[in-house]
Amino acid sequence: MHLPYFKRKLVDKLRFLSQEELIEINAFCSLIPGPSTTQTITSIGLKIGGVSLAIQTLILWALPGALIMGALALSPSFLGAQQLEFLATMVVGFLVFAVWSMSKWLKPSAVTWVIFILTGAVGFFWRSPFFFPIGVIIAAIASARFGNFETTQSVRVNKSEIKWKNLSLIFLIFFIVGGTGLGLSNYAKNNKWLKPVVFFENTYRMGAISFGGGNVLAAMTAEQYVHHTNRMEMKELNTGLGIIQATPGPNYNLAVFTNAVAMKNAKYQLPGQVLGAIIGWISIFLPGLLFVLFAYPIWEKLRNWRVVQQTIPGIFAVSVGFILTAALIFGFDLWNNLQGSKFNHWELHLGVILFTLLALASKKLPTPFIVLITLVVGWFFT
Repeated sequence: MHLPYFKRKLVDKLRFLSQEELIEINAFCSLIPGPSTTQTITSIGLKIGGVSLAIQTLILWALPGALIMGALALSPSFLGAQQLEFLATMVVGFLVFAVWSMSKWLKPSAVTWVIFILTGAVGFFWRSPFFFPIGVIIAAIASARFGNFETTQSVRVNKSEIKWKNLSLIFLIFFIVGGTGLGLSNYAKNNKWLKPVVFFENTYRMGAISFGGGNVLAAMTAEQYVHHTNRMEMKELNTGLGIIQATPGPNYNLAVFTNAVAMKNAKYQLPGQVLGAIIGWISIFLPGLLFVLFAYPIWEKLRNWRVVQQTIPGIFAVSVGFILTAALIFGFDLWNNLQGSKFNHWELHLGVILFTLLALASKKLPTPFIVLITLVVGWFFT
């Protein structure tokens, strides 16, 4: 959903980069785990202004939503079920608009459209985190083998210019953090001061292996924080998932909310809860930042190869297909919830979807106002 806004602001208005460069960067970010749109905007900062601007871009991009999620985590009853009634409906509208707008960026080829449609359909029926990395790999191979897209002249790359040690450093950090967390997890139950360390490791691990964005992170959080460790109740997680749709920035800020609530449930006072929010924010975005800083220079070398250029349209098509999957899943879940709900005014939900689509298409109503209007509708009609 963020990519159309990146294009509007950074490509069309400010002309920091071309649409082709934006698609290439997003394709690179789709190949690595982590929050892809956050990594995309961070990679743009790295491309334009180096490491310093990349880090500043990440902080300014993610901080507003993190502050909101952290504040609401300290009082999760601030927004009740009434106000959140139509947020899921609004999200369906956002996803449908994202699919419609981004599908126009696909290369005009049968291969890209088959990848796009099959990804959306298969992802709807096979709801597994493994589908995301497998889908990207298959799409890249299909695009390279059958795409026959126009490419620039292939540039011979000197292998000595590629600093593979940067990539190995990422995995070294991952194993150090993971090993520390695993070693301390058994002692954290009886040692309150160890819990923040274990929370950091758990969240860092989720950020380092999650392909597919916020929906995959939500599934991992449910398993790790609700079912496996009982750090929070499912209704608390659902509150966070509802609120995250109304906040600016990446959905990975959900980790700010969940870690603050987990610290609260572990009987920490306000300073400890604030610490939990900070731990969640740093640990969830750190792996993605490391991948960008260390892997993007490698990508800058490899993208000149013809075979790599051939994979980009397919990788972008599968990324749009993932959004189609999300739109189908959210829409199906919304329909099922309406069937089992006492508040079954489907015409209001349909009106919210149409309003969202028209507001986004007009480009005249800022996104926060769309969210605010949706909350007001939930307030008055529930």
